[in-house]
Amino acid sequence: MKKTLLFVVFIISVGFIQAQNADEIVAKHLAAIGASNWAKINSVRMEAQIASEAAAGMIYQWEMTAIRDQAARMDLSVMNMNQITVVNGNNGWFTNPFLGKFDPEPLKPDQVASFKDMTDIDGSLVGYKEKGYTLEYVGTEVVEGTDAIKIKLNKSQKTEYSFFDPATYYEIKKVVVEELEGQTVEGTTLYSNFKTQEGIVIPFTMQQSGGSMGNSIITLTTITFNLTVDNTIFEMPKK
Repeated sequence: MKKTLLFVVFIISVGFIQAQNADEIVAKHLAAIGASNWAKINSVRMEAQIASEAAAGMIYQWEMTAIRDQAARMDLSVMNMNQITVVNGNNGWFTNPFLGKFDPEPLKPDQVASFKDMTDIDGSLVGYKEKGYTLEYVGTEVVEGTDAIKIKLNKSQKTEYSFFDPATYYEIKKVVVEELEGQTVEGTTLYSNFKTQEGIVIPFTMQQSGGSMGNSIITLTTITFNLTVDNTIFEMPKK
């Protein structure tokens, strides 16, 4: 009986320590990237070039404009075709000329829930407690030769795994697992080429695997903070 009680106490203690470690690790990460400066940012526009295995030799132009917790629009352009994805509050719409969908169509509810993360402009880890997310320390895993610290972030619609470089506490990898249209979808992103803009450390190179474009490399070219956004860009055009 005594051994059983000791074992239970040990398990509870380990769980508490791991929870504490997860909070401390993320706190170090947020301090390292200057996350407190995100509070000054209400809107953002990012522009990038994407090279994808799905279209070898072609460079996509990508642009994302977002207003904090309100709306976001993502444009993907190549060969005079423009794919648009928009979330605006609890609604959204898209066009996809690459699949012959030239007229705007509403997003499905689970798609809106997924793309709504674009309006969370500072990312899931900034203010994660206030957003209702919980953390778990998972252990370590080798990422590109680095013995990275692995943290699990539990969200209502998806699960995210963040991997931190123990030397810098920058996030160098993220794995997102979610349910979309009844299927489990997993995507992985490697982060590199970190630069500081307005006190915030941002990865300017992202190597993605999974998703409709397959393996791809995203290279940010421009980031603009606190721009004035014309809200009409989020409105669904009439057919």
